[in-house]
Amino acid sequence: MPFQCRCLVFLIIVLLPLLSCKQSVQAKSTNKGEIQKNNGNVKEEKPYPKFDFTKEIHKFGIISEGEIVVCEFYFRNTGNANLIIKSIESSCGCTVVKWNKKPIKVGEESKITVEFDSKGRHGKQYKVLTIFANTKRKVKELKITATIK
Repeated sequence: MPFQCRCLVFLIIVLLPLLSCKQSVQAKSTNKGEIQKNNGNVKEEKPYPKFDFTKEIHKFGIISEGEIVVCEFYFRNTGNANLIIKSIESSCGCTVVKWNKKPIKVGEESKITVEFDSKGRHGKQYKVLTIFANTKRKVKELKITATIK
């Protein structure tokens, strides 16, 4: 068999299976509420709640040592599932945090109340409040600042 014929037979053997393969696109469910298509652009993600705060930092300004000050962080759940705040941690024992423990429905508003006790503190203060919730990012931070005289 001449060399050209062998090359042609080889190419047919190699390329024929590749050309005859059909790629099928199937939608598969990976999680509850989540659908992905392998070869398409459709991707619906799992529904998540989302914080939309009116502010994420509160500046108390200049306060006197020993003074207890209070601020509120207002937010709305702009996601597409109920928002549940599991816990809120403070970077310091000088802050007390209060919030509604019930799920916040889509579109509902709520607030987080922060009480800062400046007793025994001096100078610039910067405190971080870490919110653990069922949002996509799982963690959200709020901040408070004060200068104590």
